[in-house]
Amino acid sequence: MKINEIISYLNANADWVDFNQTRDVVMFGDTNQLVNNVGVCWVATLPVIEQAIKSGVNFIISHENCFYEEGTKLPKELLESRQKKEKLLAKHNICVYRCHDVWDMIPGVGVADTWSSIIGLPFVKRDIKSYNSFAYFESMTVEAIAKKIANALAPFGQQSVTVLGDLNQLVKSCGIGTGAATDVFALVRENMECVVLSDDGSNNWIAHQYCIDNGVPLILVHHSVSEIPGVIKIVDYLTMKFPNLSVEYLEEGYQYRIVSTD
Repeated sequence: MKINEIISYLNANADWVDFNQTRDVVMFGDTNQLVNNVGVCWVATLPVIEQAIKSGVNFIISHENCFYEEGTKLPKELLESRQKKEKLLAKHNICVYRCHDVWDMIPGVGVADTWSSIIGLPFVKRDIKSYNSFAYFESMTVEAIAKKIANALAPFGQQSVTVLGDLNQLVKSCGIGTGAATDVFALVRENMECVVLSDDGSNNWIAHQYCIDNGVPLILVHHSVSEIPGVIKIVDYLTMKFPNLSVEYLEEGYQYRIVSTD
């Protein structure tokens, strides 16, 4: 089949996306080419591209931008790294499509719903147009919630989480977002007593300072690892629709290791 057919299936019924202004675009290559082998990843790092070449994959679905950032004014190092990737993709006739806005919020199997489902807290059904999910429960310590999240993320590359606040504080609610789109203020407006933020979607001098000043415990997770469980589900999603298509998850290399003091 043609790559365009797969893209059309992914985008079907995604009413929450404005396709006149979306991150979901072809990043490299020709979507009219035929494809038998598809690779899925959170972002097409160089290790992903190398795996694709070995596996005969000529269509990569990347959740994030594999070329770092947009624009023509970039550091020389980014330009050189981008060109290295483009050269490999061109040589092996590989097309890269970014599936972000659709897959973040696609019901049940997408990034947002998968993220909430693996934590082990009683989250209520998410508003389909929202990145955020909210859990309500009997009193629980922040440390207990943090351990649940660390255990959920351990199989995907993050063995621990960082907590800013009192580990022994008792809370009755927890709010999470989706990756870098997580907004601490959107969570506290819903009266969340504990919040989970992304490492690259919050900052120390605003979000973290606010949480300290207002006694809101903050649990910090890696953007990549919290979204990878949902991205992996694209494999089964496509396989069920296209049983003759070979679809595999490609490892990006996001394995974080903890180094502690002696």
